Amino acid sequence: MADKLFLLLVVTSFPVVRAAIPNVICMIEHCSSQMKDCYEDSDCKNAMVCMIGCGTSNQTCVFNCFFSYENEIFDNFMKCIVTDYKCMEIPPLNPPVKCHRPTNIQTTFEMESLIGSWIIVLGKNQIYDCFNCQNTTYIQAHEGLFSAVEHYDIKAIDGTIKHRTTFESIVQWNATTPGILKYNSRQMGLEIHSEWRVLDYGTDYIFAYYCGSISSNYFYEGAVVYSKSVTLSNDTLSKLKKVATDAGLDLNTFCKPSYNSC
Repeated sequence: MADKLFLLLVVTSFPVVRAAIPNVICMIEHCSSQMKDCYEDSDCKNAMVCMIGCGTSNQTCVFNCFFSYENEIFDNFMKCIVTDYKCMEIPPLNPPVKCHRPTNIQTTFEMESLIGSWIIVLGKNQIYDCFNCQNTTYIQAHEGLFSAVEHYDIKAIDGTIKHRTTFESIVQWNATTPGILKYNSRQMGLEIHSEWRVLDYGTDYIFAYYCGSISSNYFYEGAVVYSKSVTLSNDTLSKLKKVATDAGLDLNTFCKPSYNSC
């Protein structure tokens, strides 16, 4: 009985759900075991209760709750109600994000340039790009398909540091637009798709813009500078500022993740 009451709490109070109007019958029919597991797990339950206090438009708050309490049980619950059975759709941000895809993309980019380990030294999106200790390793799975493993640190709501890992697959859009890449992953039980546009690159850096989606009408965007080291040379930084300006971006507003305690 307690797990059914918890479901009602989620349905009536969870800010994302309130806007999405979930199919309660669908959730009970297909996801009751995942719901019960979530209720009985303190982290999963805390994630839901935490998000209740975020309101309907504070996405930073919502994702802080996600990142602070996410675990396998939470992922399975979200996967069931959102990804597998579509009992709930993630509504768009308020106001909705409209991606502004730059057109000044690289025309000679080769996927092999990704191979190796990179750190994000500059990031545009305060929610997604600014975690400390972000280290991404790219490998070639087979011809035309690459995979990435990203490690990063989360400062949870309780002040503790949690280490997170994300796995992604990457393909080139097509041979005529080598600077456009397609990323796919499953994070927090949700299917994440994003289009990356390489704005500039060298042997020791890659500057890329991305537009991502969690559902058919939920979009987000950002941009990152990958580097082989924690600092960029003055010449590279000056060049990237001009590239950013040409793409409608302001590099001076980008965050600088810390690597002091990695």
